[in-house]
Amino acid sequence: MTHEHCAGTGRTVEWTEGTITRTPRTDEVKLPEPGVLYWARRLADQHATWTPTTLTDDDPLRACVQKDFASALKPLLRPQHQEIARRTKLEYVRFAKVAVDEHPHRIYYVFPSRGLPKVVMRPSPKRTWQIVGIVTGLLLLLVLINRFIA
Repeated sequence: MTHEHCAGTGRTVEWTEGTITRTPRTDEVKLPEPGVLYWARRLADQHATWTPTTLTDDDPLRACVQKDFASALKPLLRPQHQEIARRTKLEYVRFAKVAVDEHPHRIYYVFPSRGLPKVVMRPSPKRTWQIVGIVTGLLLLLVLINRFIA
């Protein structure tokens, strides 16, 4: 394009600016699915020191989670439809569930924590059912007594 005033030539450029934003979707996955009771997870949340690790879709799984959860995590790490990449933040904790012969109605959970391990005692499933049975029996007895009195 010629410029009349100085007889020079040049190009005009039009710039178009745009910003594409994308809100990431967060999926929460709790592994292992079977075998860990709800309140055992709650105890781990309250008492254990969790170890964080971050993975991207091209990272190999860390050795700490590779053995136990590789088959469950690998499909979650692959980018899904219209995704460019995927990042996964993991927190894991290993804890022990201990039954002692001297205390058959108790289960001990040992959680790693800063300093000494944290030990939490809970009633065994058998003891829990015994307590539920006793409470149910007492409630039925109260209902029967109430019916006979009324």
